Amino acid sequence: MRRAFIGRVAILAFFLLTVVPPSFSQATALAQLNGTIRDQTGAVVPRATISLRNKDTNQTQTSSSGNEGYYTFANVPPGSYELSVEAPGFSKTTRDIPLSVGQIATSDVSLTVATAEKEVVVNAEAGAVIEPTRTEVSQVVGLQQIQELPISGRLFTDFALLSPGVATGRISLQSTFTDPSTTRISFGGQRDLDNEVTVDGADDINSATGSQRATPAQEAVSEFRVVNNSFESQYGRALGGIVNIVTKSGTNEVHGSVYEYFQNDALDARSLLQPAPLADTLRQNQFGATLGGPIRKNKTFYFVNYEGQRRSQAPTYPQVLFAPTASQFTPLGLPNPFPGATVLQAINTVKGSLGLAPEDLTILKTANVDNGFVKVDHQLNEKNRLSARYSIQGATDLNMLVGETLDGGGIGMPSSGRNGLLRDQALVGTWTSQLQPNIVNTALVQWARRNYGFPGVTGQPNLDVPNLLLFGHNFGAFDRYNETRLQFSDTVSWVKNKHFAQFGFDSNYIKNFVVWPGFTPSRDIFPSLSDLLVSSSSNWGSTPCPPPLVGLTAPCIAAFFWGAPIGSGPFNPNAPSPPVPTTWQNAYLPSEASNFNVFLNHSYYGFFAQDQWRIAPKLTLNYGLRYDFETGLGFYIDPDYREVQPRVGIAYSPDPKTVIRAGYGIFFDRYNLTFFFVPGPQRPPVIPGLPTNNNDTTGTWLLNSLFLPTPCFLSGCPQPGSAVCVTRGCSNNGGPPLPAGTAPPPLVDAAFENLITSGSFPANSLFAQGGTLAERNLRAPYSEQASFEIQHQFTTGLSASIGYLFVAGHKLVRPLDLNVGPAVGTETGTGKLIYDYAIPWPGAAPLPWGPFGTNGIFYITDSSGNSSYNGLLLQAQERIGRYFSLNANYTFSKTLDNGTFVTFVSTPQSFQQRDLERALSNQDVRNRFVANFILDAPSRGPWRNFKFSSIITVQSPRPFTEFVGFDANNDGNPVTDRVGESARNVYEGDNLRSWDLRLSRIVHLAGERYRLQLIFDTFNILNRPDFCGGAVPQHYNDAASLGIQSFSVGNCPAGGPPVPNNLFGTPRTMFNPRQFQLAVKLLF
Repeated sequence: MRRAFIGRVAILAFFLLTVVPPSFSQATALAQLNGTIRDQTGAVVPRATISLRNKDTNQTQTSSSGNEGYYTFANVPPGSYELSVEAPGFSKTTRDIPLSVGQIATSDVSLTVATAEKEVVVNAEAGAVIEPTRTEVSQVVGLQQIQELPISGRLFTDFALLSPGVATGRISLQSTFTDPSTTRISFGGQRDLDNEVTVDGADDINSATGSQRATPAQEAVSEFRVVNNSFESQYGRALGGIVNIVTKSGTNEVHGSVYEYFQNDALDARSLLQPAPLADTLRQNQFGATLGGPIRKNKTFYFVNYEGQRRSQAPTYPQVLFAPTASQFTPLGLPNPFPGATVLQAINTVKGSLGLAPEDLTILKTANVDNGFVKVDHQLNEKNRLSARYSIQGATDLNMLVGETLDGGGIGMPSSGRNGLLRDQALVGTWTSQLQPNIVNTALVQWARRNYGFPGVTGQPNLDVPNLLLFGHNFGAFDRYNETRLQFSDTVSWVKNKHFAQFGFDSNYIKNFVVWPGFTPSRDIFPSLSDLLVSSSSNWGSTPCPPPLVGLTAPCIAAFFWGAPIGSGPFNPNAPSPPVPTTWQNAYLPSEASNFNVFLNHSYYGFFAQDQWRIAPKLTLNYGLRYDFETGLGFYIDPDYREVQPRVGIAYSPDPKTVIRAGYGIFFDRYNLTFFFVPGPQRPPVIPGLPTNNNDTTGTWLLNSLFLPTPCFLSGCPQPGSAVCVTRGCSNNGGPPLPAGTAPPPLVDAAFENLITSGSFPANSLFAQGGTLAERNLRAPYSEQASFEIQHQFTTGLSASIGYLFVAGHKLVRPLDLNVGPAVGTETGTGKLIYDYAIPWPGAAPLPWGPFGTNGIFYITDSSGNSSYNGLLLQAQERIGRYFSLNANYTFSKTLDNGTFVTFVSTPQSFQQRDLERALSNQDVRNRFVANFILDAPSRGPWRNFKFSSIITVQSPRPFTEFVGFDANNDGNPVTDRVGESARNVYEGDNLRSWDLRLSRIVHLAGERYRLQLIFDTFNILNRPDFCGGAVPQHYNDAASLGIQSFSVGNCPAGGPPVPNNLFGTPRTMFNPRQFQLAVKLLF
């Protein structure tokens, strides 16, 4: 079956590239050159012959000027060109013009009357500083920057962070469902899963999560363009930004390189979070070679690259692990069951008593990668050009830690590690044809396959201390993700008088396969670290639990999820969930393998039309329309055919050195498939009162799990305290009694041991059955974008710009728990609602589909999210010949939203106070300054052949949320509760100040034929401790946090005053300390 499918794909791809006549394409990876031909009096010259020759391959394109003297070369590969213009009665004029990816270059030519001198040669043009017909806000990262600037890890997409309006993204999903090495980028304050990345015009996005797939190695990349805002209609499926990557091609000369980059902790400073004797191991080798040249000069060219990486590193862990256990008990006035021990030693003792292997912090993370790349370009004739490339990446990443601190998640311990086993390959072909002198067609086909295994290092249950630490098999990650993509696209470019029109379509057929075991074998939530430390099996039934579970005895578990799928059969919301036999340490049951699998075949389609109208020599109007739709998701949601996207932009040049740009458009994103895959392994329920499709509740899949929402219905449940911090919001003097004949949950007696070892428990125990669903009429997310920019060229190499960006995100996905009990009061001093436990007693108001059953947390994903971004962008660029280049920018912005994503920690704190979630976004960066420069020393003197380059980044603090660390409002979700009156993201971390530096020298060998480049890189040269996450337990030391902490902290006992957290302000994560990198590269 697989072989037959591959064979059909290969035959179809070959047919399209070789037989189908030219009919979102590679055009996005190409350039455009336009201009007007005039004589010395300023009169236009029609029917002039214009030639554009690639200086590296000697390939030539020809065109002619229209009646208005206007000419255009469409879909030109980036490179160095020679432009020649001839007309009867005039001398031939020639000039050099460099073209970059996505550039809309303008080169007006003034012809002189023919004299004895037959040719006029104009001085070579530098890269165009002013693009008078471009309306989008974008920036090119050229080959010199890619080759010469210091980038740690050599992830070339990090160069996108050199652009204004761009910052690192902070969506936790990306750390668990995608490659950990992937750079997360937020454009215009939008979620970093809402962007588009193309390589040579082919889609390079993971359809499941929206993050980028494997990309070619840095040595195989020629340049790329970062498009921030107001992009044209040919771009689609992104409401954030676009990154267009162009790979290298061969030329008429044979060129190549052999290189090695080396890092070792022996050269580096030690992280503050890894003091001796903790290991701070780092060993990295990146090595490879490139070779490019002609197969047949002026006709066929090749380029190949291989790069390997071998990396091992000691993870960084929070200092709370090495604190004495007294820090967790003395402030609470409780006896310390582990006197003289550290928190880590106590944790391992507890795990040992539960039959679980201890945590070993000496285990290293490893990342071994092999990257291959082959590209062939062929000029069939003067009017037809073919290009084909094949790329493959294989990776084995062991002991990757799953955990996310950026939105309040816990840090992963070694037992939560995953092994990443990746094989990602793509075959891309393009065909560019000049059908008429004024019509060019570009067709593209891509076959891509991504196999990504992500199994857990252990099968241990997921033990969770909310917002602090994670242990065991993390439920928030797939165990496997496979994707096969077949993409076709075509663009027709047509020049008519002053109009340059483009029409095209793009289609993607995608097959997905996912393995998701969910909560198997279980997820156990401890409301605080002290509750975990007393939960040794020797303490069960006798040792009192610390706050907030006072009144109970160990094991001090606030919630217990049992995540095995339950197979097919009728759904009865009032029936308890049958257990699936398993063992405590078995996260993946071979007998249940088919129930973990999800298959999904779906397609994207996009159509666009746009026109660039040169209304006047100084005025250009770009306008267009795009339409996208997605098929194959009908089982989950209703199709959305409303993705109509009008776009318009204008560029006005009052003089040759100034351009004013403005634009507006609507931009739709793709659906993120995660919230379809996660509940997918479960059976579809039928809930009374909700519409059904094929006897299944529309848009829903059951997430079967046994869930103990709170212990508040047990005798001895503490009453709400008089302090602002409420530890448990029980009502009616402890809530109603247990229903007749119902036994207490086994989590509070010895039956728990039998449950975790055999999977059985008393039939009359009170457990809850949780679920998830996606809103049936879920809309595709979209954004409205507007931009205004003024750019001026002061001297030959100096230009500056000032701009404003506005982005409003609409219909963004958010989660909501539908099964929260009724509100029974408000928290003193804050007005926050306190709920009764998630399984209300009889008589409570029914849900829309009928009376309450044994449902615990029942999540719905809807499209009620919104965001707004307002940004002021300042940028300056300076180039002094080939010796010095500078690019500096500053962004002042503010981003607001009402939700982060669909993860548990992103759930609104209060079901009935969802409006209180609007606050500063996780993506907010108020001030960001980035500068980079390259200084090439003169060819003579003591510093000859030296190069000096640097990247400087200064950024204001990112916002974080103050979490209590347990279920303070008693709604059944222990990871979303915030301290006191605080809203989302009310406090700030630290400023980021980073200075990276490179010093290199070229040594000539055997004349000019061979060159040896010696490179010395320093990252964070000042060794400034830059903390990148919240502190324990998400409390920080700025003035706002201290103010909040002064009257409300986590771990406060019922009825008593707040107890200060003596680990308050302890950092959990930080950026790298000072590191060095040595490299040698042989060029020929």
